[in-house]
Amino acid sequence: MTSKTELRALTMLRSIELTRDMETRHLRKLASIAQEVAFHEGEIIYRQGDKGKAVYLIQEGEVAIEMDIPGQDQVVMNYLGPGDFFGWSSLFPLEHKMAWTRAFQSTRALMFDADSLRDACRLDHTLEYAIVRRAGRDMVNRIKATRHYLSRMISQQMGIGVG
Repeated sequence: MTSKTELRALTMLRSIELTRDMETRHLRKLASIAQEVAFHEGEIIYRQGDKGKAVYLIQEGEVAIEMDIPGQDQVVMNYLGPGDFFGWSSLFPLEHKMAWTRAFQSTRALMFDADSLRDACRLDHTLEYAIVRRAGRDMVNRIKATRHYLSRMISQQMGIGVG
């Protein structure tokens, strides 16, 4: 029997660009371990240095990925909204969070427990490949966005025209 959470998760996973082309059996597996969570505006989801416990998929709302900058306040590196994943480092058990993540506004998300996700990947290496490939693609896109942001910020501080 499929729960309402699984049906909502499956529907969302089928609708977003990053996962829509995954095999149905993989989407069903992901949906089976999904849990719905909610975060209040301003709530810290995890802190830099925390051990990763989950990967999240935003259903509604927005989160901010923030980094500690020596001598400054935290700087927002990315804003993520509906259809965006975050917490990818949780797939790698020895890694710790490299940034803070906070709900920029009230946010609902699907949470995929990292231990359950890693167990599923150990049992099905085609699922593992599909997830790691998509995580890599998402991380590359986020790195590009961060580089663009930093370039604009440095150019503005130096008084260089930004185009």
